[in-house]
Amino acid sequence: MIQSLVVLIALFLILYLTEKRRFINVVVLGLLGLFVLREIIVYYPVLIPNEQGIISEMGIVILLGSFPSVMFVLSIAMFFNSKVLLEKEGRKFRNLLLAIIGLCFFIMMIWYVFIIFNHIENEVWHILFFYAFLIFGYTMFLYTSVMAYATVYHFTPITYEPNYIIALGSGLIGDKVPPLLASRLDEAVKQYKKYGERPVIIVSGGQGNDEKVSEACAMKKYIVDVHQLPDQKVLMEDKSTNTAQNMAFSKVIMDKHAQGRKYRSLFVTNNFHVFRASIYAKRAKIDAEGVGSKTAFYYIPNAFTREFIGLLEMYKWVHVTVFLFITLFVGIILRAYV
Repeated sequence: MIQSLVVLIALFLILYLTEKRRFINVVVLGLLGLFVLREIIVYYPVLIPNEQGIISEMGIVILLGSFPSVMFVLSIAMFFNSKVLLEKEGRKFRNLLLAIIGLCFFIMMIWYVFIIFNHIENEVWHILFFYAFLIFGYTMFLYTSVMAYATVYHFTPITYEPNYIIALGSGLIGDKVPPLLASRLDEAVKQYKKYGERPVIIVSGGQGNDEKVSEACAMKKYIVDVHQLPDQKVLMEDKSTNTAQNMAFSKVIMDKHAQGRKYRSLFVTNNFHVFRASIYAKRAKIDAEGVGSKTAFYYIPNAFTREFIGLLEMYKWVHVTVFLFITLFVGIILRAYV
C-alpha cells in the first residue's frame, strides 16, 4: 500500500512541476485523496472486520448513516448560500444554482433512505439508485478534486518576474467598474508594484450590449485615475468577449509590444476563476500563471460551482464518454435482472 501511495505522490509531483495548467493533475490529486481516505477507513478501528470478516455493527451504522447525513448538511448549506446570494446579488437564475444542486442532494438523501432503511427488495430500485449514485459520485469526485487542486494552484507562489500583467475583465455597470472587477484591478496594480513597476499591464475586455464603453476602457481609466499609474504602462485589449479571447487577443498585443523579445506574463482574476483561466492561457500558448484577487466569501461557492460547470464543458466529450460507459455498465446489470 505504501508503494502505491508513493507512486501516486510521485506522479502528481511530476505532473504538477512540469505543467500546472492541466486537468489531468486534478484527477491524479483526486485519486491520491481517495487512496488516503481508503487507507484511513480500512485502518480505523471501528471499521476493522472481526475474525469472521464482518464489519462491526457500529461500523455499519457509520457507513449507512454518513451518506444521508452529509447530503442533508450540504443541502441546508446550499439553500442558505443561495438565500444570501439572492439577497445581496439580486434575483437572478445563476444565484439559484446552488439551491438547485442542494435540491438534488436532498432527493438523493431521500432516495437512499427509502431504498436502504425500508428494505426494498425490488432489484430494479437498487440498480437505478446504484446508477444515480455512480453518476453522482463521479461528479462529486471531480468537484472535490477541482476544489482541492484549485486551492493548491491559487496558493502556489509565482517564482519569476513577469514582463506583462493581464487583468481579465468581468463586466461593467454602465461605464463604471463594479467591486468584483475593481478587486482584480487592485490586485493587478499590487503585482505591478511588487515587481518594481517594471511590467506592463494589459486590461482585457470588450464591450457588452448593456455597457456604455468597453471593459478595457473603463479598466484603464480606473487604474490611471485611482492608482495614478502612467498612461503608457497600461495597454488595452478591447475586443474579447470571454476568457479564451482574453488570453488569445492579449497574446497578440504582447507579441507585438515585445517586438520579438522573449517575455513572461501573469494574469489576474478572482480567486475562484484562476485555475480555469490558466487552462485558457495554456491553450493560447501564453507562458503565464495566475494570481487571484479576493472575493466576498458568500459569493465563492456559487461562483466556483459555475467555474466547475465551465470546466466540465471544456472537457465535455471525456465526461460524456464516462457517463456512457457507466450507463452501459448499469444497463448490462439491469438486463441480467429484468
